[in-house]
Amino acid sequence: MKSLLKKLLALLPTAFAAGLVGAWRTLRERFALWRAYRHDHRWYARVSGTFGPRRRRASLEAALIKAYHRIEKGLALAQPRPGFGRDAIDTLLDDGAYYLRHHGQGLTIARLINVLDEYVAFNERHGVDLGWLRPRLQALKAAAAGGPASTEGGTRELTRQDIVDAVAIDFTRFVEHRFSIRQFSDEPVTDAQIEQAVRLAKRSPSVCNRESGHVFVASDPATMARVLALQNGNRGFGEQAGRVLVITSRVDTFLTVGERYQCWIDGGLFAMTLIYALHAQGLGTCCLNWSVEPATDLALKRVSGIPDGHAVIMMLAVGHLPEALRVAQSPRRPLSDVMNPL
Repeated sequence: MKSLLKKLLALLPTAFAAGLVGAWRTLRERFALWRAYRHDHRWYARVSGTFGPRRRRASLEAALIKAYHRIEKGLALAQPRPGFGRDAIDTLLDDGAYYLRHHGQGLTIARLINVLDEYVAFNERHGVDLGWLRPRLQALKAAAAGGPASTEGGTRELTRQDIVDAVAIDFTRFVEHRFSIRQFSDEPVTDAQIEQAVRLAKRSPSVCNRESGHVFVASDPATMARVLALQNGNRGFGEQAGRVLVITSRVDTFLTVGERYQCWIDGGLFAMTLIYALHAQGLGTCCLNWSVEPATDLALKRVSGIPDGHAVIMMLAVGHLPEALRVAQSPRRPLSDVMNPL
């Protein structure tokens, strides 16, 4: 069929034939774009928590975290307003009780109780009547008794010097010596190294601290080969990697139409922290982009077992550095291209 079309085009004037080919390619790409958006719409509606966050445990947890973080933010202000946030607390108490009835105990419940305890203590110091809250909080505590304990949730005291002391590194040099590495030694990357980096990546900012970032770790050569075969940017070096990480964002932690693109933001922040955490251990990384059409995304999930509710952000090749290597200089745009006054 293609050969016949080429013969027919050859019979037409060159400029006219080129115009037909260009129009066909534009139409084909527009149709592919429409199909991709249609897929994304149906997928987000199906796997996110937009249409009823109570229908799945992860979405309800996200709703609870979103609500108790509103209280944490209020308590972290220089001058919190006594009695603030009653609507958020009503949501917390209702959804917390529902969670306990349908999903049992968990760390999320323990943390929200800690937040509410701090809220009560703050308002007691300011003479606020919390008669509407205390009985419901006691009932929630009674229902959660015997569950996981946690000291997290609420706020903590810090000094400026605490932070200054903690960041006393040459960050400019650290960043300027992070390169995309396409040459790896055969020294094995350990589970402990990956786990340490992921622990640090969990500290990444995320919308209302919902922590959608996730990592799937490919360790054996066969699994790495399967996932790398679907990514076009690793030829000539991907097989040298000690591990291949697939970085995703859990879409069931997002609860509104307005958050339909939030997985890419939170997932990108998570990925960057993970890259720096691996760099801090002296490991080399190369970001492998995942700008693909739906069919390729579905193929990756099929061969890897990644759940459909995860948005694939990118892959990351990880390995030890050889003693000497070459890297792309990758010159950056002038500062004037990336910063402007408002």
